[in-house]
Amino acid sequence: MKLKKVVSMLLAFALLISVFTGCKAQTEQASEEQSSKKIRVGLSLPTQREERWVKDKETMEKVAKEKGIELIVKVADANMNEQITQVESLLSQDIDVLILAPHDASAAASLVEKAKKEGVAVIAYDRLITNTDKLDLYLTFDSIRVGEMQGEYLTKLVPEGNYIILAGAPTDHCATLYKKGAMNVIQPLIDKGKIKVIAEQAVENWLPENALKIVEAALAANNNEVDAILAPNDGTAGAAIQALSAQGLAGKVPITGQDAEKAAAKRILEGTQSMTIFNDTRELGKAAVEAAIKLAKGEKPVVNGETDNGTISVPSILVDAKVVDKNNLQEVLVDSGYISADDLK
Repeated sequence: MKLKKVVSMLLAFALLISVFTGCKAQTEQASEEQSSKKIRVGLSLPTQREERWVKDKETMEKVAKEKGIELIVKVADANMNEQITQVESLLSQDIDVLILAPHDASAAASLVEKAKKEGVAVIAYDRLITNTDKLDLYLTFDSIRVGEMQGEYLTKLVPEGNYIILAGAPTDHCATLYKKGAMNVIQPLIDKGKIKVIAEQAVENWLPENALKIVEAALAANNNEVDAILAPNDGTAGAAIQALSAQGLAGKVPITGQDAEKAAAKRILEGTQSMTIFNDTRELGKAAVEAAIKLAKGEKPVVNGETDNGTISVPSILVDAKVVDKNNLQEVLVDSGYISADDLK
């Protein structure tokens, strides 16, 4: 009887050890599978119409490959409905993080909400997403400072005279900040009566053809009497220069830009565009992928600022921008490898 009892106890103990060992092995296997699971990041871009967005895409694809993560890219082609459909598609593909450069800053809030319900972290890329408290991170260049740089450059060249003031797309929150920064510099001179604004208008969808119509109308209404043009990016600057050229004014009217596009660099050397703002998308794209990896691992990216999106102060990574004109174009753009000497021929 005693022997039977001892054997039963030994068998029970052996069974318990077997169950415990099996559970431990399963737990370790699950942990290994989780750690070896390839990070999957969804990227939604608003357009590829401008050269800078092409460079953003190329940079992030390159860095993702180097880091060994999967990057699924969608391009909305300046259509918010298309972007909604594409983001919903990305969320259905088991992504860990969504990098979203919204076509419409406000409308994109609903996409952030959907992502968070799926347990997906969201990074706003170079365009802030407003009116949501679910945004994890914002990466951009200091948009207000960019506008101030444009305003400072323009007013130094033309402290008095007739100005045409263009702004970017009304749906792009960054466009609002660019203009705010520029007007921080220009408005005091308007108030003093030194600068007269003969036209002031936002450019729908950032489209150059829309900028062209605005500048053509302003020139016609003011007998070509314009002394300076604030253009928020290189695409709108190119359109403004086209309008000036038709009136024999190209190269005679200082004009700003942004994005350091190849065409803009050529215009700067030719003397038809005064400057551009260089936002090094190589730095921004790399920072976005690295931040996405950290978020996918449950870590917090290192930030250097906060940005108010109307609901919360969003942790932000702000990258410095640079003014480029004829004096430093070779050093900043060519010597750094951002564009080649052949691009300027």
